[in-house]
Amino acid sequence: MASTQKHAQTTSAFAGDDRYEMLVQLSPDALFVLQDGMLVYINAAGVRLLCGESAEELIGLPVTEVLHPSYLAKAKARIADMLESGQSAPSVEQKYVRRDGQVIDVEVCSAPFMYGGKPAIQVLARDITARKAAEDALHFSEERHRLAAQEATRAKDSLHHEKIILEMIALDEPLKDILREVCLGIEWIVGQICCSISLLDLSGKRIQIAAAPSLPDAYVNAVNGMAIGEQAACCGTAVFLNQPVISGDIASDPLWIGLREAALAHGLRSCWSVPVRAASGTVLGALDVYYAEPQLPSKDDLNFVSNITHLVGVAVQKDRVERSLHESEERYRSVVNCLAEGIMVQARDGTIVACNPSAERILRLPAGSAVGKKDLGLRRWFAEDGSEILSSQLPSHVALRKGEAILNLTMGVETAEGSIVWVSQNILPIRQAGETDVSSVLISFTDVSAVKEAQQRLKFLASHDSLTGLPNRAFLLERLGHALSLTQRKKHRIALLFLDLDRFKHVNDTIGHEAGDQLLQTVTARLSSCIRETDTLARLGGDEFVVLAEGFDDASYLTGLAERMLRVISEPFSLRGYEYYLGVSIGISVHPDDGDDGNTLLRCADSAMYAAKEGGRNNYQFYTQELNTRSQRRYHLEKNLRHALNSQQFLLHYQAKIDLPSGRIVGAEALLRWRHPEQGLISPVDFIPVAEETGLIVPLGRWVLEQACRQAAEWRRHLAPDLRIAVNLSPRQFQDDILVETVSHVLRQTGLPAQALELEITESLLIGDSDKLKPMFDALISLGVVFSLDDFGTGYSSLSYLQRFPISNLKIDRSFIKGIPDHRDSVALTQTIIAMANALTLTVTAEGVEEERQMRFLQEAGCHEMQGYYFSKPIAAEDFERLLAAGM
Repeated sequence: MASTQKHAQTTSAFAGDDRYEMLVQLSPDALFVLQDGMLVYINAAGVRLLCGESAEELIGLPVTEVLHPSYLAKAKARIADMLESGQSAPSVEQKYVRRDGQVIDVEVCSAPFMYGGKPAIQVLARDITARKAAEDALHFSEERHRLAAQEATRAKDSLHHEKIILEMIALDEPLKDILREVCLGIEWIVGQICCSISLLDLSGKRIQIAAAPSLPDAYVNAVNGMAIGEQAACCGTAVFLNQPVISGDIASDPLWIGLREAALAHGLRSCWSVPVRAASGTVLGALDVYYAEPQLPSKDDLNFVSNITHLVGVAVQKDRVERSLHESEERYRSVVNCLAEGIMVQARDGTIVACNPSAERILRLPAGSAVGKKDLGLRRWFAEDGSEILSSQLPSHVALRKGEAILNLTMGVETAEGSIVWVSQNILPIRQAGETDVSSVLISFTDVSAVKEAQQRLKFLASHDSLTGLPNRAFLLERLGHALSLTQRKKHRIALLFLDLDRFKHVNDTIGHEAGDQLLQTVTARLSSCIRETDTLARLGGDEFVVLAEGFDDASYLTGLAERMLRVISEPFSLRGYEYYLGVSIGISVHPDDGDDGNTLLRCADSAMYAAKEGGRNNYQFYTQELNTRSQRRYHLEKNLRHALNSQQFLLHYQAKIDLPSGRIVGAEALLRWRHPEQGLISPVDFIPVAEETGLIVPLGRWVLEQACRQAAEWRRHLAPDLRIAVNLSPRQFQDDILVETVSHVLRQTGLPAQALELEITESLLIGDSDKLKPMFDALISLGVVFSLDDFGTGYSSLSYLQRFPISNLKIDRSFIKGIPDHRDSVALTQTIIAMANALTLTVTAEGVEEERQMRFLQEAGCHEMQGYYFSKPIAAEDFERLLAAGM
């Protein structure tokens, strides 16, 4: 009977009006009636809100089981005031406890009324949990972007990583995929780490690994189920203390007493963990970073990972909220409002029905101005190739018509203020439940203007000289190839004029490189004034230029052009209050007389230019057959090189390396010399490039290595037991598959200890195929030899190879040493290189030391070793032996 009465209460609370009763039951908002501190009525939305099985289950519950304890006192006072005054109360935010124990945020409106003849309170409640989460996420997003500005060195990668995570959150990707992406992104950005995310289980006392893409399964299994506490490794301790925990050495840290064996067994030597918190501050778990070596995290890494934990917290909390929410619109809003990318929803009639602040910011629209409009004042739209897009063909309109998603589309937008913004966008059609027609589209986009500008700049630099803006060699050859193709279809005459500035090097050394660059820009302007629009002026590099002349009538145009260029270059150049004079030597080749392809024409023009220089400079010469002599000379040089290698015409000179603290000789660099029986000593500058091109450098380098090691071994036995020998290796030698075997064989054959052999390489080698080079380096290092980086500072700006390759010594290029201590830039660069090397525990050797004051400066700067004419020129073995015997 009691059950029947209870049922009657739930079904006839508003029985006086069936229509009202139906509206109450269909209302999306929860409606409760409270009487005498108990629930006496609840609608269907209320049952769902409280996660009840039915209204019958919930009728009769005291309000204390619904309302969170922290709100009870205020709620009782509100109810008393309403019953006494008969007036409704303002809406407030409260927390309810659902039947499954989950605490949710609600917005509540209350009013007194008579129910069953007795005073009661009518309560309307709306679930705002997702909105609160979205507000917290938005607050975090704003804070994240403030911090991102302070991390310029890794801003691009970290923002891209965070964008991916936010996109995954926005697209409701599974939590395990999001956390895996977080770990992979951190591992990629920080480098040489393993990352994992551990979360508290339902008990709140143990942790489970939620993501660990790079950790061994056995270690993950060891962590899973571990109780949190004050000595629960880094992850369990960080969760227990709700603060970051850092362990610089797992082997000795008492925090790791329970997991030390498992960690060390899998090569994990240090670790640090940062708590993952919900927006309320509640600990959800920890983000853990592992190193393979004992070390402490940098401040930047700590800040970066701490920022990411907020995203992890957002992802975890959102996942938990969304599992209990049924309103998809609320899920969408909780993500959109915290995205840095622009989000817009456009209805079928073109009206913007939703727009986040980022979208308005990217499109340069006033805040809050987009929603409700069809025309945003945008002027024009452009495809990625620059062509204009008609408004009827805009991607959003196409997606509305076809009902298909458009992904990863880049387009340009001309804003109302006239600027062009490039965006990368995704457009997803939206259909209402149960309908097949598209009702609207979701447009998400990011501002890629900076990337687009960089791409255009890179594209330009790939074909143009960065200093002068002229076409480079690649662009010239492309244009030349096109011009040659025209000659096959019609009478189209072409010629090349190869220009090399006379006296430029002298002037450049006199006025400095900065002023030299200005001089080259002025030269470019003068040469450009001499040519027609149909001609092409290119810069090959240094002080070399080429003019591609097309469509001329006869050779008189070429002579006139050459004379104009001679004339404009001979005029004085005014720089920094002084006048400087240059000349230009010009070589001319003509198609088809001098060649049928671009490379031949260019080579002939180059030969003619050298003939102009030999003819007194500042003149022009047409290519003639006699100029073949130069190329013949090169052929004979190659032939003589092969003969010299077999007839023992090569010898080695040695230049001492001096230890700064002691002043003793600690090493020698072996330098190759060629004593030709008829021509005398031939400079390495003349024959080494030919040896490189022909591959002769491989057997020649093998001979140098063997002779230098044999000589060093003898000196170590009789004169200098600790002497090291340095041998230069060319990039071409690293293409030799048996290089490692050759080095190993020479060391065994000569008896030289491997640690006494120093292999000198150049920076240009290290930017090659690292996948092939790294194994060769590792194999050579395993033999015991060390590597020295020659001419450091003159090559490529990226120093990442110092991490990838086992370099032990840096040799500062002589061009820097020449300028110290007088030249400010040389001083700064030299000090920076020494400081960097010391920080990386590398040895530093200064080349080209010629004065005592240079030595003093380097000694004070912390340089370790020196070589140069101040100590000794490169000398024959017997002379070097006397230096060793003298105890220098």
